[in-house]
This record gives sequence, C-alpha cells and structure tokens, in this order.
Amino acid sequence: MSPTFSLFLTLAVAQALASSRPASQASGAPSSTPAVQPASARSSPAEASTPVALPPWTPPQDDEERVQGELPGADAAVDKPASSAERPATAAVPVGPRDDEERVQKALPGTDAAAVNNPAIAAGDAMDPRGAAGWRPWEVGGFIDINYAYNSNNPDNHVYRGTSVQPRTGEFSLNHAVAYVRRDAIPGRFSPLFEFAAQAGPAADALVAYEPVAGGANGKFAGPEVWKHLSRANVGFRTRRGTEVVAGLQLSPVGIGIHWSPYNWNYTVTWQLNSVPYYLSGLKLAQTIREKHQVQLWVVNGWQLLADNNKAPSVMLGYTFTASERFNLGEYVWIGPEQADLRARAWRLFSDTQFTYNTDKFGVSGLFDVGADPRTDLPLSPWQMWMNGAVFTRWRVLGKARTWDMALRPEFFWDRDGRMFGVPQTLVSGTFTNNFRVFNNLLLRVEYRYDHSTNPHGFFYRNSAIADDATGLARDQHTLFFSVAGVFAHRFGGRPV
Repeated sequence: MSPTFSLFLTLAVAQALASSRPASQASGAPSSTPAVQPASARSSPAEASTPVALPPWTPPQDDEERVQGELPGADAAVDKPASSAERPATAAVPVGPRDDEERVQKALPGTDAAAVNNPAIAAGDAMDPRGAAGWRPWEVGGFIDINYAYNSNNPDNHVYRGTSVQPRTGEFSLNHAVAYVRRDAIPGRFSPLFEFAAQAGPAADALVAYEPVAGGANGKFAGPEVWKHLSRANVGFRTRRGTEVVAGLQLSPVGIGIHWSPYNWNYTVTWQLNSVPYYLSGLKLAQTIREKHQVQLWVVNGWQLLADNNKAPSVMLGYTFTASERFNLGEYVWIGPEQADLRARAWRLFSDTQFTYNTDKFGVSGLFDVGADPRTDLPLSPWQMWMNGAVFTRWRVLGKARTWDMALRPEFFWDRDGRMFGVPQTLVSGTFTNNFRVFNNLLLRVEYRYDHSTNPHGFFYRNSAIADDATGLARDQHTLFFSVAGVFAHRFGGRPV
C-alpha cells in the first residue's frame, strides 16, 4: 500500500469517528451541560421569554451574580423612587434579549412588594397570555430598617415633628421592621388576591397615631394599640379582563412614595406624603382598559383611618395612564366628609396629580396637590386650603451589581390655614440622598435634609421646646440620616418566568 493512500485512509477513518460522537463530547463539554440558561439566572424579563443558548462550556457564576439574578431585594429599592421582583405586567415584553441600557425599572416606588398594589404607579397588569404560564403568583418577604439621625435642633423628646416614617432623632433606632406574604394576579386568568403585612417599630407606632382614641367617642374596640402592628391586610380577586375587586387595609395610591422607606428614592418622604393617607380601609374597584389605562373607585372609611370618625364613608376616583415601561401618569380626586358634619357643603375636596419617567440610569418624577376643607365646625365656616408640589430626581453614579445612586428632591407645602400641620405656614425643603447597594439585599443610605418654616413662631421642636405651642420652636432644621436596610423577597408557586 502506497504512503499516500495510507495517509488518505487514516484521515477518512478519523473523520468518521469524530462525526459519530455527540456534539457535547466532540467539543469537550460535559454531556450534562444544559442547552438553555436557567430562568433564575436570567437578567431580564425579556431574556426570560426567549431561551438563550450557552457556549460549549460556561464557568460557574459567583454568589453575587446568582443573587442579582434571583433576589428582588435592595436593587429594586434604589432603582425606583418612592411609590419590584417584577410586576405581572413584565410578562408582556418584546421577544428577544435586551442589554442593560435598555432594561428599565417599571415605576415607583420599589420592589413589587410596594408597587404591585399601587395603581398610581402603573395602569395594571398587561393581559398577555404568554405571561400566565410562567408568573409566580406568591411572594414572601420583608425588611429591617435601622437608622441614626442627627438633628441640629436636638429636641429633648427625640421627635422629628410632622413625619411618621422616621419619627425619632438623636439616637440609634430600629426604625421599622416589616414581614409580608402576598398573592398577585396571574395575567390573563381569573385570580384571587391576598396580602398581609405585619410591622413593628417607631414608624409603625407613628403611622397610626391619628386613629380614634381607644375608648373614646369613636374608638371603642379600636385605636392605635389595636392597629399598629398591621401594615396591610386585604383580599380580593382579578378577572381575566382586568377587573379588580379588593377589600380591607390597602396601600394608598395618593402621592409618590410609601411608608416602607427602603423602596423610595430618598430615605425620608415629602411633606406632601405626610399629609395624605399612607393607607386606606375599605373597598377598591378597578378596571384596566387596553393595558395602558386604568380607572378606579375607592369607597373607604376616611383619610387614613381604619376606624371611621363619623358615620359616612369617603369616595376617591382615580385614573392612571401607563404610556410605556418608562412613563406613567396618575390623577386622584377625593370627595367626602372628614368631620362630624356630613352635609355635602362640609365635604373635603382634594386632587393629586403625579407623573414618573424612569430608566436604569436616570429618573424624574413630580407631583402637585391641592385641597380644601369647608370647616363648618368653626365660626363663619371658613374654607381651609393647602397646596404642595415636589420634584424627584435620581441618577446612577457607579456600578451594576454593586451600585451607587444619588437622589435630589426639592419641595414646598403651602398650609395656608394650618389644616394639615397645625399652624399656618409654608414649608420648604431640600433633600439629597446617597444610596449604596453593597449586596443585592443590603442597602446603605446617607441623607442630608434641610427644612424651613415661614411661621414666625417656628414649627420644629428644639431643645426643651417640645410642645406644638411652645415658645422657642425653630424655623429651620438640618438633619443628617444614616441608614442600613436589609431587604428580602422570594417568589414561589406556579412556574418560573
């Protein structure tokens, strides 16, 4: 046999043996290597809708990458302001992967723990049948917020007057601890809704401070001690066509931000948010129309009241428009009796308008409120009015897995007759926040806040001046906050997206 023919025969046999082996063995990869990346490691809902082929061999992810893909913790908190694991609306996404620049956070305020039941933030869940098979409806989670606040006025009672979110100053404080369980609607299906959240800490006590006093005229079997450990407790259902009926203690959609501070762009909240309901107790009816629009009707006990202070409910109408993943608009109108006089001429009138534009690297939102109360309980039945506005901005400074964000918020609150905060004044504030996400579920925050009151007798507690009518109240206040928050959320049930 000639050398040329022998060489040719050897090459032919080698080629035949190579073509008969499985592709995974031919490439040198283990035969157990999956062909599709696990859903828990995908970095966006869009990528979750399309299988992603792996290269022949993929090095294992480190812990930070796994956490980033699996937990919706503090990263969601700093990427959204105020008012998520993703909302059900994320099922309706374009097919095909998108890079980090194109993946945007849906809306205010933070994780879906905060936002999914807040229709002021987005119009509702998209009715995309592709989402029904993969959406995990249940979530369990919570957070712990610990802070230290230095107040330039050093009030003897350690109270930051006018707020219920960070009510203590001049000390280390276990400010707020929350644990919750929730069941969300599956897009395109008739689904039950359920939410329960328990809370504790100074922020929990301050939240219910204005409930009717237990044993008083309106407070038998009710009052702050009864309600203070309940943050949310409601049940309901959503139909496949987007009709929602929910009853119980619910998150209020009014204003930008919520009482759960880790989910807001800034650590402290606006004077506006401290003047509107953080929660509502009653019935909500909502209808999503063509995915972008939602109309709402709320029938509730009253203005942040679990136990009503009169014999008639109040009504709120709402409309939200979600133009895209990046932009949404909300409008709420409140009409109802908030005093003993139930006549229509004594009803409170209030309007809240808000918008949000938000991406991974930048966000801006704003709100404007105006309200009036005809005080028939006072001589000459004067109309007491208030008005306020705020602009929220945030921007990403550094990082993807570990991030540094900044947020700046100017605001004003015109309380002409002292209806909201007790004395006639205009409150002007500026807040600057640094948010450091050290791990996916660990958030460090440093915030400076300046407050000014135009009331000539002052408004803020200072040293021994700790009564609302005391002499020596301050007109200015500088506060520096240091906060560390641990945030946890885990979705389960159904099949992963």
